[in-house]
Amino acid sequence: MRHLNTLSVLVAASIATAAGAGNILVSEDFETGTGGWQLQGHEMLFPGGNPGNYLGIPLIDSFGITFGTSDASSPLIGDLTGYAGLEISFDMRTFQFRNFAGEPIDPASRPLVLQFIDRGDPDDFLDDVSVYIVGQHIPYEKDGWSRITFSVPTTTGDLLPAGWGGTGDEDPDTFEPILPSNRTFESVMANVDEVMISTFVPGFFYGFAFWEVGVDNLLVREIPAPGAAAVLGIAGVGMLRRRRA
Repeated sequence: MRHLNTLSVLVAASIATAAGAGNILVSEDFETGTGGWQLQGHEMLFPGGNPGNYLGIPLIDSFGITFGTSDASSPLIGDLTGYAGLEISFDMRTFQFRNFAGEPIDPASRPLVLQFIDRGDPDDFLDDVSVYIVGQHIPYEKDGWSRITFSVPTTTGDLLPAGWGGTGDEDPDTFEPILPSNRTFESVMANVDEVMISTFVPGFFYGFAFWEVGVDNLLVREIPAPGAAAVLGIAGVGMLRRRRA
């Protein structure tokens, strides 16, 4: 009985490892550099992060905020379809988000959008296409540093995953952005030129506001295929049944 208990514990630990662990592709704490990531097109580091330094901007007036990379050395640039899936997470803090009267704007009005962009011909912006998903909104000022997480499938055949949209063309009836008819989610993920997290939902327009935000502790990891955890789970159930018997 003691032997089976030990095995059960080991199996449970293996299931947790398979379900929660994955190859770490990017781990950037912004202590000494940015690893090619930019906030609002800049690579400015400030003290007062979570902890240490953070990637930030001083108070600016802008339509919105962009955070991302197009660095060719990044593992998120190029063909991403070889990954089982991705998880992108980071800490974000809203120091100020105000209108022209200096009054706070509700952060719930600015959801964050994760976008994978295929620029195509770099000299022709009209052939740019992307796939995107809308996530949680930017944090409230009172929230301090808050963790933001996106989960990303990388291969889905010809279909857009649930909750995802595309750009590069326009629906003739609704005028909403859509993927061109000759492109798929997978074809975009196989040719990523830029990864961008922003407050710009495609198809929407925004007015100027005053922003001061920061980003820290960026982590990108591969999500392992569910098969390994499932096999371990079956083994674990078998051992539990043997114990009950």
